Amino acid sequence: MLHLGLFKCNPGGDFVRPANADGLDCGLSCVSENEGAPLLVADDRPYLVAAWRTTMGACLEWSSELTYRAADGGAVIVHASIAQIRNSAGEVTGYLGCNVDITAKVAVREEVALSEERHRLALEAACAGLWDIDLIAGIYHVSPRCHEILGYQDGELSTGLEQLKKLVHPEDQETLLSIRSSCHAGDRGFRVELRLKTGTRKWGWFLCQGKAQHDGNGRLARVVGTLVDIGEQKRVEQLNQVEHSLLEVVTGNIPVGLVVIDLEGNLIFANPSAEQILGTSREEMNLSRYRLPVCHLVTRGGKSSHEEELPLREVLAGGSVMPTTCFAIKRPDGERVLLSVNASPFAGADGEPGGTVLVLQDVTEQRHYEQVLADSDRLLSETQRIAQLGSYVLDLAKDRWSCSATLGEILGLEEETPMSLLGHYEIVHPDFRQQFIESYFASIVNAKQFQMEYKITRQSDRVDRWVAECCELKPDESGKLCRMVGTIQDITERKDAEQAIRDLNDELDRRVIERTSQLAAAKKEIESFSYSVSHDLRAPLRHINSYSTILLTEYADQLSEEPRQYLERISTASSRMGKLIDDLLTLTRVGRTEMKRNRFDISKMAEEVASMLSEAEGNTSAEFVVQKGLRAFGDSILVRLVLENLIGNALKYSGNGESRIEFGRTVTDGKAAFYVRDNGVGFDMAFANLLFQPFQRLHGSEFEGTGIGLATVKRIIDRHGGTVWAHGLDQEGATFYFTLPRSPEN
Repeated sequence: MLHLGLFKCNPGGDFVRPANADGLDCGLSCVSENEGAPLLVADDRPYLVAAWRTTMGACLEWSSELTYRAADGGAVIVHASIAQIRNSAGEVTGYLGCNVDITAKVAVREEVALSEERHRLALEAACAGLWDIDLIAGIYHVSPRCHEILGYQDGELSTGLEQLKKLVHPEDQETLLSIRSSCHAGDRGFRVELRLKTGTRKWGWFLCQGKAQHDGNGRLARVVGTLVDIGEQKRVEQLNQVEHSLLEVVTGNIPVGLVVIDLEGNLIFANPSAEQILGTSREEMNLSRYRLPVCHLVTRGGKSSHEEELPLREVLAGGSVMPTTCFAIKRPDGERVLLSVNASPFAGADGEPGGTVLVLQDVTEQRHYEQVLADSDRLLSETQRIAQLGSYVLDLAKDRWSCSATLGEILGLEEETPMSLLGHYEIVHPDFRQQFIESYFASIVNAKQFQMEYKITRQSDRVDRWVAECCELKPDESGKLCRMVGTIQDITERKDAEQAIRDLNDELDRRVIERTSQLAAAKKEIESFSYSVSHDLRAPLRHINSYSTILLTEYADQLSEEPRQYLERISTASSRMGKLIDDLLTLTRVGRTEMKRNRFDISKMAEEVASMLSEAEGNTSAEFVVQKGLRAFGDSILVRLVLENLIGNALKYSGNGESRIEFGRTVTDGKAAFYVRDNGVGFDMAFANLLFQPFQRLHGSEFEGTGIGLATVKRIIDRHGGTVWAHGLDQEGATFYFTLPRSPEN
């Protein structure tokens, strides 16, 4: 019901009551301060008077919402309007006003405004934007909050449906089409996650929720929904997924076994390493409660050694922490392994203990290595003790000196000995201290190895000992060169031995000098003897040979057959003795001659010697085969004498038949050797050891010789540092081998 009241005032403001004052007391004066004015709410009175006078002065219509007090004392909201009444001359004859009761309308309007404000606050609290698409009217509304979420200017997204479609990621267009189809098909609500292009031209994840409205014909008329930025949520989900994947990778690849069981003993999780360590599969572990072999081991629930020993399953059921403990178990395959087990409870979703995490590690090999390392340390310690060798580490940054037990014994360290660089210096004997300090500091500054033998004064018994120290600068954990690592060995016995050796050498030097003088005297005697042999013995032999020859030639007709034979024997013996003297002199000269080594063509030398000997012996029918291009290194004069003796023997023992003599080089027993081979009478290998001894002959008087030639050959080859040997068969020839040193150029 509309409450409407009309009233009229004369130009002076006097009120004239209208006839339709049934619904509203319109007998109130709105503009004058007469007796009816108090019905107007006091707060509106000054505004009303000022506004009415201003409007009337401008000859305009005045209207406003006013609050009145009703007859019952309540408040009434009225929409009042007043217009001037003019006569035909244009003069103001009065005012006509109208009051409309809008109390109910204002109440509804305020309720709507309050509802909208609540809705706005709810959307803001949810960080959501509102969008509204009226497909019938073609109106597209995107709230400012949506613009803000997407990063666009206000009103930029309300231009049309096609523009909104372009915001959707190409891969999500199919999702958008499916939503449209479902809405057309009659579905009323949807919820979907989409990637939308933001104002920064980047793609972001958003949650789009909406509701479809249809007209009376079932046609899609309107779609309304909200938009929420879920980018951070997506990033968290992706991070959780990455963390989950990473956790799976870590638990699946770490060599440590992880087992999770609940408070009832049921298996929740076991990684592959746990299966491998325990020698059983996860399915077998799931067969019954506390199926794990470690659950039956006896342990203590805490760190205290006074706590009662309990089966591990009871410790786990109580949610207690078990420190790392080692157990020996037998796996299903019969193999015994040593396990390191650690148990810690974890909290469930309600914050209460939810179970226990077991960390298992097979430490069988580790313990084996630790035992090996311990044995190695023990062996090293014993080795140092036996060798009287100790080790130390000097931390220059902290001035801290630490050493092995053996080194402490070597140096005789005591408790009051400062374990510092100064303490290290004080051990050195005063006679060596200055040299030690200078060398040690130089090695530190130049980062070079320090080596020195010096005396120390033992701290425990003040006895002087000799030691040898070797150390060098090494980096620490941070890579800085601030540690000297070295060894010190007690070499007192070695020094005593060296002194004894020096004394012995002095004695040997004295004896050598004596022997040298004796040898020099003997050499002079030999030279004197050689001179005597060369001069004093040759003269009588020449006389004997000459007189025998004179008797045989001048008195041959006066001598009978027997004296003539005697004289011939005397002549032959004297000639043979002269040849023997020559050979002996040659042998002695070989030992005294200074050697002059050089490279020479030994093949050419062999050809020259063969040609010379064949002419001298008158054996021109012998065949010589010399390997060409052979070179040797040594004293060419002495080597020529070797060839003369060997080739000469080959001619002599080949006879006057079809003899063949070869010279060359071959490889025998892995080494290169020159050889002289003949096809003569050979020799019995049983007597081969006599060949190179002076005066030893393997054949009789049918072959001339003094037994000195091969001895000369051996002495020459020995002086060269080579070897000579022979191989032969009786009546099948002989081969003599000899080696010479290689040239320094090779």
